[in-house]
Amino acid sequence: MKDLSTLPIFVMLLSNICFADTAPEAWKQKIVPEEISSKILYHPISHSSVAMMQIKDSGEELVDLLDINNPRLIPLSSFDKKYENTYEGWSKVRVGVYQKLLKMLDSLPDNIGIAYFEGFRTLSKQKEYFDKKFLEISQGISNKNQAYLETTKHVSPFIDNIPTHATGAAIDMTLFSVNVNSDKKSLLDMGKFDVIFGHNDQQETFSINTTGLQKENRLLLLNAAIKAGLANYGFEWWHYSYGDKMYACVYKEPYAIYGLATDKNDPILSMTKDEYIKQMTK
Repeated sequence: MKDLSTLPIFVMLLSNICFADTAPEAWKQKIVPEEISSKILYHPISHSSVAMMQIKDSGEELVDLLDINNPRLIPLSSFDKKYENTYEGWSKVRVGVYQKLLKMLDSLPDNIGIAYFEGFRTLSKQKEYFDKKFLEISQGISNKNQAYLETTKHVSPFIDNIPTHATGAAIDMTLFSVNVNSDKKSLLDMGKFDVIFGHNDQQETFSINTTGLQKENRLLLLNAAIKAGLANYGFEWWHYSYGDKMYACVYKEPYAIYGLATDKNDPILSMTKDEYIKQMTK
């Protein structure tokens, strides 16, 4: 895996602010307005600039998207059983996030909908994903401290960090279209989805490994999501959030409004990095 600093994403870091002022090399033929490009986090989600953000949890409730029964807001598993989830709460998000999704739908064409993979994530599921990615990356990096740091770019760590999915602030999503004549639903081609299924050479939002069609579709998602008030994680084109530390950093808010939406005394949170690496490399 390449270090994020070597990626051909248009990036400038000032203090704890990440923003862009020119188009990335691979995307020069696509116009990416600064109002959109400036709402993307271009460094690891566990970076100190994100970690330093304070949280004043609003205590806002979570809403289950499955209960909403909106035909334009459906699980990704509707298209591929590979994406089925069984853990409790996976289809839940904070009310504020749900409201942003509705704004997205208002701005998207009527025949375009949102297919979501996960919203809220338990700490045990977060650790499961982190473990899997750490073991995968460790196969190519002998120094386990370096392997750990590389893993944090792909899966938010649960050590000395509050994973954004565990707050109910994040949602992993893509778009689908509906054929007006047949009502058949099809996913838009945006490239490979997620990193928990193995190496993904198209994961960065502005990946050089994207086709013209994939660029167009990613920009459709980006424009709708960011204009609705969400922030994107530049290392994962499908990951958006509102109200968490990442959002607060990108939008220059004084603090995040969503903290853990799960057991704050979970033993998983007390593990140290050294303990984790030792446990995983026995």
